[in-house]
Amino acid sequence: MPYRTVARLCIAALAAGLVAAPAGADSTAEQIRAVRKAVEPSTVIVSFHIARDDGTKAEAHVLGTVVGSGNVVMFHSIVMPPHVAQTQFKDFKVIVTIGDDLTPYEAEYLGKDDMAQLAFVKVTDPAAPALPPLAFDEKTRVQVGDPLVAVTNLGEPDGYERMFQLTRISAQVDQPVTTYICARGLGSPGTPVLTLEGKAVGVVGLVRLNRGTNARPKMSLAQVLWPTERFIKRIKNPPKGGKAVKQPWLGVQTLTPVTKDLAEYFKLGDRRGVVVGQVIEKSPAEKAAIQAEDILLAVGGRNITGTEGQLVQNFSNTIRQRKVGETLELQIWRAGKLRKINVTLAPMPKTAAEAERFRDEKCGLTVREMVLVDRVARELPASETGVVVAFLKPAGWAYDGGLRPGDIIKKVHDQDTATLAEFKKVFRAEVAKKPKEIVLFVLRGKKDTQLVRIEPRW
Repeated sequence: MPYRTVARLCIAALAAGLVAAPAGADSTAEQIRAVRKAVEPSTVIVSFHIARDDGTKAEAHVLGTVVGSGNVVMFHSIVMPPHVAQTQFKDFKVIVTIGDDLTPYEAEYLGKDDMAQLAFVKVTDPAAPALPPLAFDEKTRVQVGDPLVAVTNLGEPDGYERMFQLTRISAQVDQPVTTYICARGLGSPGTPVLTLEGKAVGVVGLVRLNRGTNARPKMSLAQVLWPTERFIKRIKNPPKGGKAVKQPWLGVQTLTPVTKDLAEYFKLGDRRGVVVGQVIEKSPAEKAAIQAEDILLAVGGRNITGTEGQLVQNFSNTIRQRKVGETLELQIWRAGKLRKINVTLAPMPKTAAEAERFRDEKCGLTVREMVLVDRVARELPASETGVVVAFLKPAGWAYDGGLRPGDIIKKVHDQDTATLAEFKKVFRAEVAKKPKEIVLFVLRGKKDTQLVRIEPRW
């Protein structure tokens, strides 16, 4: 018997929970088979590759779900790491599995939403069949104890055979959107989760859970059920242009929870919140006159709630659930008085993945624009300029010269390189001269200025 046939029989037996009983005696097995029959045509494999800085490729294959007319497919954005430049994701295809046929069709990358943990592609190949979209239920509410069916798949040698498994909700956590934790593995991240009646009530998400204490946290990545309400707006309005959806940004960080002791000290009673550790320069928070050591108690008229270990995450999620450009009223405790401050959320500043890059093959060097996170991480002022070393080829000229990833290049010889455009112009001009050495002035860490000499091997 062919290997794939054996694999299919084993999967069917596992999914149905077959025992020594008459065929059809297990009603749950019948329901799982019905779910599989209804859902499988709406699942595909999304493939693409990541063009690494060293010139090699990393292949990716992930289970996706058809969610819109015109063959729009969603999949989990974890396969597109935030530290990788968006321009390095290439050659998107959708593999439609029909029996033993694994035909790939050209697809266009639409973009991603990291808050919803979803990315989207659209099949553009005119030869592709029309794929049935899966409708997500917006009304059904699940609860602890309910049985669910999750989906995953095998690899290419087995034709990406789908696997359907039974699980149950074992816990509920509010963050502040309700999240459900299941007793066993759910399946592949980003894939649909269904009731035994075949209603798609969410997708598999990933969260970091603290399985320790507040004082000694023990964080671990766990699969959870994102309910439909958490991402349905993005399905109805997919991203465009191959970009990440901009999240709302307040501009406060180093947040700490208001513990019971702090609440008693500040006479806050039963109210909880978060203490602001730092306000980022030129952020919405700074413009609204929020200050370090302010205690944020409520957002948009709703108190910040949760256990001590949940407060910071709940506050952050509350901000992310809002819209760019929205004006919120914040309740703040400052110097013994309750204040109300209006703040208008701005779009999240450019990330390292969105930053423009420049690569010089001869020197084995890739640099990128400096972005906000570079300045914040090193406690640099907003006025700090330069370009950031993103990649160095091992044993390349730049690496052997002592340059290191994360270095901020301030000058090439005696010429300032405040922007990427300036660096490209100056660096190219120096390389064209074929000098004996290229001298760089770099900022390493927070305040360590170094001189790096690159000796080209012409």
